[in-house]
Amino acid sequence: MGREGGIEIVSYIWHIPEGFATLVAGVLVIVAAAVAWCSVQRQIRATERIEATKIRLDLYNRRYRIFESIFDFYEALIGWTGTPEQRAAQKRFFTASQEAAFLFKPESGIAEMLKRLHAESAKVIGFKEYGEDYKSGGTAFYLEQFHKANHVLLVEFDAALMKLKAELGSYLNFHTIEGE
Repeated sequence: MGREGGIEIVSYIWHIPEGFATLVAGVLVIVAAAVAWCSVQRQIRATERIEATKIRLDLYNRRYRIFESIFDFYEALIGWTGTPEQRAAQKRFFTASQEAAFLFKPESGIAEMLKRLHAESAKVIGFKEYGEDYKSGGTAFYLEQFHKANHVLLVEFDAALMKLKAELGSYLNFHTIEGE
């Protein structure tokens, strides 16, 4: 193999890169596309997690407002005189009791319990607003209405609050990231 043979080999090797470069460029395009696709998929998954967390946080806030409305209304009922603030608490509780049907599973019983509490609160409000009028119905009637109102405040509302707190715990629990 003389000088001419060496030149032929170099010339042959020189022509290989032309085809090889096309092959390498094609592979690089495929690899770049795969890397870009993986990156987009990671971004999509991250966006989905952010959106799911945002929805969960929004539900948490809406459910917690319902929970707060219970306490606001209970406090208003205890000292009921019919002030605008107390009526506003009553309205918030009524709205919360209606909204609960959309925010809690029916089998939780939360929406039904809130509706029942709202209906029972009429006994307390009625007694506190018209208690003096009840006296004209006699002592027995007055005491009956008094006991009904107190039963709502001291027994039914308290029992409902305990049940609601237990039920809401599963909905408002942020101790784990997965949630419901």
